[in-house]
Amino acid sequence: YAENETHYQLAVGIEPGTHQLKVSAVVELPPEFAGRSVEFLLTSALQIDDSDPELNRLQYEQGGFTGINGSSVVLGELEAIARYRVTLAEGSSTLKLTYSGTLNFPLSSPEEEYARGITETAGLIRSDGVYLAGGTLWYPYFSDELVSFELAAAAPDGWHLISQGNGTSRDQAGLARWDSGGLVDEIYLVGGPLTPYEEAAGAVAAQVYLREPDAALADKYLSATAQYIEMYRGLIGPYPYAKFALVENFWETGYGMPSFTLLGPQIIRFPFILTSSYPHEILHNWWGNSVFVDYPTGNWCEGLTAYMADHLMKEQVDQAAEYRRDTLKKYRDFVRDGRDFPLTEFRSRHSAATEAVGYGKTLMGFHMLRRQLGDEAFKAALARFYREHSGSKASFGDIRAQLEQASGQDLKLFFQQWVELAGAADLRLDAVEVQTTHDGFEVTGVLRQVQAGAKFELQAPLSLTTADGLETQVLSVTGAATSFSFETVSEPQLLEVDPEFDLFRLLDARETAASIGQVFGDRKLLAILPAAAHEATRAAYRKLVERWQSPTQNMTIVLDVDVNADELPADAAVWVLGRDNRFAEVLFQSNPGLGLTVNDTGLQFQDRAIPAAGHSTVAVRRHPANVNKAVGWIVVDPVAAFPGMAAKLPHYGKYSYLAFEGDEPTNIASGEWANNDSPLRADLRSAEQRAAGPVTAAPRPARKPLAELPAVFSGERLKQHVDYLASPEMEGRGLGSTQLEEAAAYIAGEFANAGLAAAGDDGSYLQGFTVEEGEDGQPHRVHNVIGYLPGTNPAYADQAVLITAHYDHLGHGWPDVRQSDAGRIYPGADDNASGVAILIELARNFAAGAPPKRNLVFVAFSAEEAGLLGSRYYVEHPRPAPLEGIVGVINLDSVGRLEDQPVSVLATDSAMEWP
Repeated sequence: YAENETHYQLAVGIEPGTHQLKVSAVVELPPEFAGRSVEFLLTSALQIDDSDPELNRLQYEQGGFTGINGSSVVLGELEAIARYRVTLAEGSSTLKLTYSGTLNFPLSSPEEEYARGITETAGLIRSDGVYLAGGTLWYPYFSDELVSFELAAAAPDGWHLISQGNGTSRDQAGLARWDSGGLVDEIYLVGGPLTPYEEAAGAVAAQVYLREPDAALADKYLSATAQYIEMYRGLIGPYPYAKFALVENFWETGYGMPSFTLLGPQIIRFPFILTSSYPHEILHNWWGNSVFVDYPTGNWCEGLTAYMADHLMKEQVDQAAEYRRDTLKKYRDFVRDGRDFPLTEFRSRHSAATEAVGYGKTLMGFHMLRRQLGDEAFKAALARFYREHSGSKASFGDIRAQLEQASGQDLKLFFQQWVELAGAADLRLDAVEVQTTHDGFEVTGVLRQVQAGAKFELQAPLSLTTADGLETQVLSVTGAATSFSFETVSEPQLLEVDPEFDLFRLLDARETAASIGQVFGDRKLLAILPAAAHEATRAAYRKLVERWQSPTQNMTIVLDVDVNADELPADAAVWVLGRDNRFAEVLFQSNPGLGLTVNDTGLQFQDRAIPAAGHSTVAVRRHPANVNKAVGWIVVDPVAAFPGMAAKLPHYGKYSYLAFEGDEPTNIASGEWANNDSPLRADLRSAEQRAAGPVTAAPRPARKPLAELPAVFSGERLKQHVDYLASPEMEGRGLGSTQLEEAAAYIAGEFANAGLAAAGDDGSYLQGFTVEEGEDGQPHRVHNVIGYLPGTNPAYADQAVLITAHYDHLGHGWPDVRQSDAGRIYPGADDNASGVAILIELARNFAAGAPPKRNLVFVAFSAEEAGLLGSRYYVEHPRPAPLEGIVGVINLDSVGRLEDQPVSVLATDSAMEWP
């Protein structure tokens, strides 16, 4: 370690049953502190048993640790921080301490975290695990300077303990040994009774630690780790650590630490986490855990990480505009009534409002910078920012300097208005007119900023749909009103401002359908209970809404008989509770503007019928007296579903309607109402044309994602597949042999582990058919193996791309054995264990990435060597898409013989789909 940094040597012992921690610490401070007095903090839950030199305990004052996953604020609230002063010996900057105590701080929910069900702790040691972080103050904390460390921890039997950097979670002596591998901003120690998995991802060790053995789950995360590290390596620069580990925690968390992430047991099993939270936590190893945050000047890394992870994942599946819209919705719904603040004041999220600003506004700021500077300058600036600031702290100002250097633009005003000021632009279209000119048409109008206070300078995208397509321009907006003009030779039909939500601005309520988040985010709420319901039911509804109440929300709970329908307060959101609530009929059953039908048997959302019995439903509409407010109707059935609805509903903030089934309850339907009355849309058609129906915007050109997720293959796994299929025990997988069916079961298991849906007989992966003659001359029942990834585009629901290989081989030489080779086994490593190995790994890669637009069907055919019998049977019985919907076939056969020969790609211009 460097002479001018603080370095820790920590010997740690933990006793889970008694929550005990024992530490021997040697702290080497920079030489400049020799002979001087220094102060440090330590949690008062730990008692110092010995120190060299001796120290004095002082009265604790304000201040403490701030890090990416929390701070010592929780300890401060518990009055569990101790402050010490020590005078170091002349010529020495070394402090030696031994201390011990009980660490078992409670798990609790931060204020307003009802929307996530998040709990946190200042630190704890229990029989099911340990969590120690900088905010625990479990090691002497001197300042916010970066530090290095070496750590040895005695792990209980069956335990693995993980920290940052390089090392092992458990060696032969039962010790976890870690060194930071560089500078870090805090020291972690986490773990418990875990099962480790590991696989090489290039030069990086990809690791997974699970609380119960689950090789299939581990494989998914190991594959995803390799893909994301490779993608960000190409986009930003080399991965800064020797490992990346997914560690399963013993309560629900979403923490990203240098070289590992700590995720909760439910979280890691949600299928969407692989393409949302997981890349976010991996990217934190570049932003926040390698280039560290200069917290006093504002936390930039959460927004940049959200932009280059969560937003990028949506870019890769053409859903980025919807993601940006939802980001703006959160700001509109939760940041109101004085809850806004400039980004320079953001440290960490502790409420929906701080998330909407610190994450949402920051990511939108980076998006606007990217649109203004262009992708290449944006990427070059961030790569250089990483190179120059890795291993040190950085600020918004440091990012600005790199962006200016890469682009040649002066960004002072941009950073002043978006980083140093609070607020957002509130835009309105005004005075839009269409004039006929000698060579076409001219569309004119004014774009106004109507927010109180400062006006922003913006680059506002304008889109004009004409009879011949789409025309666009970028309007430089300054001041309260900016005029614009479109000249076009084609008849104009629709004018839109910022249709893809590229600007950070205050969404008008009419730009989006009413949503659940609007009700949760309102500062004033009226909850209406059904007087006609049983007392126990009313009590359950009351408990439901009271659980959601935050300290900043003024909630009033009344009976429906005590409120007149025409006297709903216009300044409050409303929950209507219960199927027999009289306001349900007034506000929802008689509202033809919603895609909602209510009858005696249940509800119908759009085209989805939901029976009343055993189903919980939510529907939200605009407040009849105020378009900026929302009214929601909640029905819970059965009674056992109340706890689940209380926990789950806040997670669905963007939706207009939901349906759940059973006690759990399980979500079975969700969506948003149609919305066409935005104040930033102007229908330019004639009155007669408008009467024919709503106008449709012209298609917009696709945008290239900031980066593409690469395919990363494991040579070790490919070899394992071939070794198994071509092993002597498999005897060449001859037609009709028991080994051939063993191979089918193996492939089906790999498809299941990869996460493919089954498309065989009776919900299995196997499609059975009979061959008249096998290797033994007898008829046999054999199987194709079919799995698929469902496509996301409804327009392609009946289409599929097939990726195929065959897994049978010649066995002992049948059907074309040479007399001289009679009885010899033909292993079939190339033909076609190699193709099957790649088929399995392609399935794993596609399943770990973004969902495809079309169905991807993976088929391992049987009986190929006997005359393509398996593929012929599949053509006669295609699944899951019809034969006419198959738009492409990729067949993998004998792929192991290339050596140094060139690749020839044939028929590259043979179809419209593949020019």
